[in-house]
Amino acid sequence: MKQVVFLVQSAPHGTAAIPESQRSCLGLATMPFEISYVLEADAVWALLPGQRPEAIGSIDTLELIRQLADLDVALYVDRDALATRDIPEADLGPEFTTVTREQIAEFIASADAVLTY
Repeated sequence: MKQVVFLVQSAPHGTAAIPESQRSCLGLATMPFEISYVLEADAVWALLPGQRPEAIGSIDTLELIRQLADLDVALYVDRDALATRDIPEADLGPEFTTVTREQIAEFIASADAVLTY
C-alpha cells in the first residue's frame, strides 16, 4: 500500500494551510493509501482547545483535523514542538499520537509521497 505523509508546519490561523491540507487529505483518504498527518512547528497551535476562530473570521482547525481520524488517518504531533510552545501532551485528544523528530524523519523516508503545508 502506498504511504502518503502530510507534513503541516503553518500556524492554524492567518493561512489556509490546515484547511487545505485537510481537504487534500480527505480526498486521498478514500483511496487505498496509508496516510499520516503530522503536525509540527507552529501547526501544533491548532491543538489548543477553547480557541474562538470565528472572532477573526476563521474556522475551527482542531475540529477539521479530528475529522481525519474518522477516516483512519493517523494523526501525529511533534513532541518537541509541543514542548517548545508549553502545550502539555496530556491536553491532546486520544486520536493524537506524539512522536519524536526522528520518527517524523522515518515517516518521510519511507513515504511514497510527502505533501508539505
